[in-house]
Formats: sequence, structure tokens, C-alpha cells
Amino acid sequence: MPYRCLSEFLEELDHADELSRIEEAIDAALELADRVARSAAEGGGSLLFTSIKGHDIPLAANLLAAEGRIRRALGGEPLDAVAARLECLLDNSAPEGWFDRLKTGSQPAAIGGVVPRKVRAAACQQIVRLGGDIDLGELPIPQCSPEESNRTIYSASVFTAEPDSHLPFCGRFDLQQLDRSRLAVCWAAYDEHARLLDEYRARNQKMPLAVVIGGDPAFQLAASAPLPADTDVCALAGLLRQKPIDVVACRGADLAVPAEAEIIIEGLVDPAEPPVTVGPMLAPLGHLTRPRQAPVMQVTAVTHRANPIFAAYMPGNPPHEICTITRAMQRAFLPLLRLPMPELVDFDLPEFAAARHWAAVSIDKTYPGQGRRAAHAAWGLRPMRFAKTMIVVDADVDPRDRDQVLAAIAKNFRPELDVITERFPADPYDPIPPTGELAERIAIDATRK
Repeated sequence: MPYRCLSEFLEELDHADELSRIEEAIDAALELADRVARSAAEGGGSLLFTSIKGHDIPLAANLLAAEGRIRRALGGEPLDAVAARLECLLDNSAPEGWFDRLKTGSQPAAIGGVVPRKVRAAACQQIVRLGGDIDLGELPIPQCSPEESNRTIYSASVFTAEPDSHLPFCGRFDLQQLDRSRLAVCWAAYDEHARLLDEYRARNQKMPLAVVIGGDPAFQLAASAPLPADTDVCALAGLLRQKPIDVVACRGADLAVPAEAEIIIEGLVDPAEPPVTVGPMLAPLGHLTRPRQAPVMQVTAVTHRANPIFAAYMPGNPPHEICTITRAMQRAFLPLLRLPMPELVDFDLPEFAAARHWAAVSIDKTYPGQGRRAAHAAWGLRPMRFAKTMIVVDADVDPRDRDQVLAAIAKNFRPELDVITERFPADPYDPIPPTGELAERIAIDATRK
């Protein structure tokens, strides 16, 4: 049974004794992140902080930091069953494929029942703050490290649209609070949102953004799926929960957002305004990022429920929620990742590398040299584009079994022939500073020769 909103999910977690309510007053600066990190390291449950010093809005964390809670968010369906359901859709879809029908602007009749439903009134707009009433300081935005330059909303879902077609795009980015009405949006030059900003710049137009915080947990999972930015995330959430979600038009922008979200921050990025230097920020491996340039979002509206809950992700040393979600979504969407790479059997982005910097890939090898080709193909997939180290193994090797992967290296790796190196755009979260805009990647072909 899908959850209508975050409160329903929290109530279910509470009944299952998987939610801890912390009623003592907690400081959003450092203390909050420390409590969340300690709970995650101990394998604890979800946390609901009901009293944040200086704030009236409670904060929830670690909601999806365990695979069992992710299954619960999907109505109890195991991840492998989700993958099998997606694979069945692929096998029975129209000739153009159901994945194409999940792209924004398509006619998704082939996956009927997941098209978002437009509504006129929504819970996420019960309270509306405009102009001088806007104060981002009212939100319990955490500070996760004393070295962070500003408080940061981590991994928020950011909606925008193409300037001509108005087709929506959604990506997950960190946003640093600059003051009461401005956010720095920390996307990279290779992100689709950066390309769209260039299009707005060419038209001398401001770029609309809508930041979505909280809501149905299935939407949060869909927004983390390893799919292109032009995927209709709201339709994808409906596909995951097997029931469509409601969307509502923003108050001041031609963008549609989930109606059951907790908080929506609307704003504009002026391409003519110079970017600001942001950082350091805490990264998924627990280190601090290097300062970087980021465009500025001028907030034009903040809307939220009458009693909102700030759903927060906290980076730091693994394990943490971002890693768990990433690893879960890689399993659920494996059938889609096989479309551009048919030889792909399975892959793993291990927790020790924040589900980002290291990958093991198993392939169905049918010809000599395919291991080298597979490494380049895997780097081209969204989940593995930042894997500094990649191991390619045969189909009978479980990429999630570290001993099997190491045994494949010991048996099949030839140092003089089986090392593949390539240069790709640098990862802003790489702990080691790159020497330029490009950074080295290395792969080892550990398949049988």
C-alpha cells in the first residue's frame, strides 16, 4: 500500500518500532549531525527530532537508511521484485519502449496508471510566504561540520524546465544557505541543469527552480534513481508505488511539484548574476569538499504544510542514508541500465566508497577484449561515472562478494595488459584534488582471457 505523505510513513515506522522520537532540544549546528551519524553507525532506526533550538519545524533523518525501510516505502516489495517488475515492463512495452515514455513530454499510455494527477489545491501550499515574509532561517537546515562555510540542504530534489518547450527536469543537488532569501545551487558544469542555465542565459531570461523537501518516500527514491535528468520523476514515483502521485503548479513558476511534499522553495537564477564561491561542504566520504563556484537562487516563495517536517539527508563517513538509497536504487533499476550496456549482468557500488568512487562490474563476456570495452561503457552509465577504480569480472563472479572479486583479480589480471585508464570530468566530491578539470580513472579487466 503506497503512502500518501511523509507523516503516514513516519506513523508506520513508529508502529513498527523503527522510529525514535528525540524530544530534548537539539542544536541544528553540529549536534544534530552528530546524533544522526552515531545512530547510523550503530544501525539505528529513523529519527524524528521534535525540538530544534530556534526552530518550530521538526526534522526527520535516517528514514531510508536501511534496506528494510526502503522496502517498506515501496509497499513491502523487495528490491529484486521491483527490478523484475521493471524488466517485465521492458519485455511487454510498446516498440519505442516504456523508458522513453517516462521521459518528460511523452505520452505514457504504455505505462498507464502512473501518470501524475494535476490538482488545484495541495498540502504543500497550506502556508505561503512571499517577499519580506521569506526567511530561510526558519528552516532547521543543519550544519554537519564546523568547517562548513554555510548550512546546507543536502541532496534536495530541484525541478526546472527547458526555456522553449517547458519540459520539466529534476536533479538532486546540494544547496547552501547564503542568507534569508538566497541559496547557492551546487550543480556541476556537466549537469543538465547547468546546460539549461546556459540556454536561459542565451535568451536573457531567468531560470525558474523549485526545491522539493520531503513527501512520499517513493518520490524521494525515484528522485535518486540512476536515470537521466529528463526522466519524469513524478511518473517514476508512481511506477514505484504502483499508484500515481498528485502534482500541483508552483505559486510563481510554471513548474509542477509533488502535492504532498513537506516544503517547496521557489526561486529564480539570474544568469547575469555572477556565481558565488561556496564550500567547503561535507562530502559523502566524510571529508570536506574544495571551494567551488555556484549560481545563486533568489527565493521568491516558500510554501509548506501547516505542520511541516524537514526531511534531511546527512553526509559523512559511511554508512549513511545517501549510500543506502544509492545502492538500493542501483539494484531496482538494473534492467534499465542494461539497455545501453546489454552485456551488463550486475554491478556494485560498495558502501566503503560512499557508493560512488569504486565499482565492481560483472559482464556476460562473449569475445576477447570485451572487458576493456565494458569498462568504458560502465563509466558512461550514470551510477558509475565517478568510479575512480573499477573491476570488471565474469558473469559467474558476484560483484558484491569482495572475496570473489579479489580472487578474480588474482587469477585473471595481467598487469602489463589489463589496466585501463581514462580521463573524465573531475568529481567535485573526490577527496583528492584533481590537477585540472579532468581526473584519471582506472579499471582492471579481471575477466578470464
